[in-house]
Amino acid sequence: MRAIIIGGGVIGLSAAYYLQQDGWEVTLLERGDLTDNCSFGNMGYLSPSHFVPLASPGVVGQGLLWLLNPESPFYIRPSLDWKLFDWGLKFMRAATPAHVERSARPLLDLLLLSKAETKGWADSGLFDFDYTEHGCVMWYNTPKGKKSELATARRAEDLGLRVTILNPEQAQALEPNAKVQVLGGVLYHDDAHLYPNALMEQLPNVLQRRGVQLLRHCEVVGFECANGRISKVRYRSTKSTGAANNAEERLVADVVVLAAGSWSAHLARLSGEYLPMMPGKGYSVTVEAPQRRLNYPCIFKEAKVALTPWPNRLRIGSTMEIGHMDNRIRLRRVQGILRAVKQYMPGIAEDPSVRALQDAEVLRQRAWFGYRPLSADGLPYLGFGRAHRNLIIATGHCMIGVSMAAGSGKLVAELASGRPTSISVEPFDPKRYSR
Repeated sequence: MRAIIIGGGVIGLSAAYYLQQDGWEVTLLERGDLTDNCSFGNMGYLSPSHFVPLASPGVVGQGLLWLLNPESPFYIRPSLDWKLFDWGLKFMRAATPAHVERSARPLLDLLLLSKAETKGWADSGLFDFDYTEHGCVMWYNTPKGKKSELATARRAEDLGLRVTILNPEQAQALEPNAKVQVLGGVLYHDDAHLYPNALMEQLPNVLQRRGVQLLRHCEVVGFECANGRISKVRYRSTKSTGAANNAEERLVADVVVLAAGSWSAHLARLSGEYLPMMPGKGYSVTVEAPQRRLNYPCIFKEAKVALTPWPNRLRIGSTMEIGHMDNRIRLRRVQGILRAVKQYMPGIAEDPSVRALQDAEVLRQRAWFGYRPLSADGLPYLGFGRAHRNLIIATGHCMIGVSMAAGSGKLVAELASGRPTSISVEPFDPKRYSR
């Protein structure tokens, strides 16, 4: 049985891992070279605490206010594009308390499944990606932020997660090198983190040793279909320039997995599927050998800035730019990330390696960006498509692709083999917008 996976990001690679483990002959098509996709700049969180979907009350209103601030963590680039309007309308309709309530348990189930599977990878001896179970802290420094985060913490406890509420003195004791300036925070003990660059470098190597065929620089251009199934995937090389080398080729498929991240909506249309999804550009910058050690991964609630420490590294990331893809780095937005570090943790901002980023040219050279695939309701698209019964869609994981990757890959393999799934995938049904 032959499985064709479209997309070499962390979701596609995870699906390849479990499909091969189940005995499938797996070929993965990637438009790039597997060295520059979105997960390389990810914060590396494995976060059961992230059970609140992106589409939640208050996001739309706050986003409208942020549009006036060039350093804000949220920005929608104005456009007459119908796809953006359609996505935005659906997003606003989804951002309700009822949606958050019914989404919490399914998201948590997927996050817990994925964390358990990723820990299995770490324990297998096949990988070395600094898997660490320290938890993650959500810091707040306004009364409004405190009220909101304490409500989330209470819901987390109701769902069975372990939390500790921290006052300013406890915050400082937790991070003695950071000169913490916050009203308090919540430590979510069940969260973990890893170094995503190592994961993304090692996964392809493990897959190739197991016989998975990885075809780099291959762009999918269409599908051949018959009797309600995709029979062949059409693709061509994006690397060669000669006419003969750029000719279309075809791969016979028993099952097709669409896991192309922010490019999935376009490919879905080619296959007759409808996925309301937009790319969300996020930035990060990685500091090598910081002198001031941060003990815990953390997120600044109001600023939407995240920090992840690894041995001899610190990554700082944030922002969401929704709109057409481009290669432009909007420097003021990255500078806004660093300004938030100074506000919440001046001790980290004073580290010489972090302080060096105040030079605009240095920051421009060090800044990384990638595109997160944003579904219209903040839930991933995970399940069979509508138009073809052998097409499995696995995309739209928003900002937490690494957190959900291993679990999503396992579910893809279970769906492909017709086995009962480890958790219910009904809430993630890709057909929820095409019925």
